[in-house]
Amino acid sequence: MYCTLRYIVTVRKGGTTFSHYVEEGDKVERIYRVLLSTHENNRTWYRIAKDADVSYGWAYNVLKGLERDGFIDGLRVIHHRELFLRWVERKDLRLFREYNVQDLDEVIAKSELDHAFTGYFAENQIGRYLFPRYREFYIKKEDALKWHQLLTKHGYVGRGNTQVILADDHVFFERQCMGDHPLVSTQQLIVDLYRTGAECAEAADLLVSKVYQ
Repeated sequence: MYCTLRYIVTVRKGGTTFSHYVEEGDKVERIYRVLLSTHENNRTWYRIAKDADVSYGWAYNVLKGLERDGFIDGLRVIHHRELFLRWVERKDLRLFREYNVQDLDEVIAKSELDHAFTGYFAENQIGRYLFPRYREFYIKKEDALKWHQLLTKHGYVGRGNTQVILADDHVFFERQCMGDHPLVSTQQLIVDLYRTGAECAEAADLLVSKVYQ
């Protein structure tokens, strides 16, 4: 019922081709992302479907299921933490690649490429609980080659201080800025932290209590 589409991101450098299958957005995740928004109080069925970029019928079925399971009352979320944990239970469709980059913050700041931070760094900007020990950020599929070229120009592929994430572009929904830093929405940050677990899950719990209670 909740099938996804696939596209291929191909990165070519020095005659080498890196091909990855990236599954395009879980539509249920889109609805969760909209439903857990901190910016909209007067939601309608049609507005949720529009913001999630799904059909009205699809949104109606998902929302009715959440209401039946006790997560929402009408269109009002009544168990925020539990809904985030339901979100975490879904298959993680994101694709990751790691780099080790010198002068990383300067490289990213000068890139002019679209991105949004999540994880440790984004939480540090909002919640001030986690030490921002490395950078994790979402990019758009059309920029994958440019990011790869930029990061390998200033560093190396492999475990290091940078994690680039490819996902459904709806992950940029309600992107926010803290100073000069573009961050994912608070709800996207929270689910990402829960997915990481350990101290990140602690930070997620704190954000849920702060933002939704």
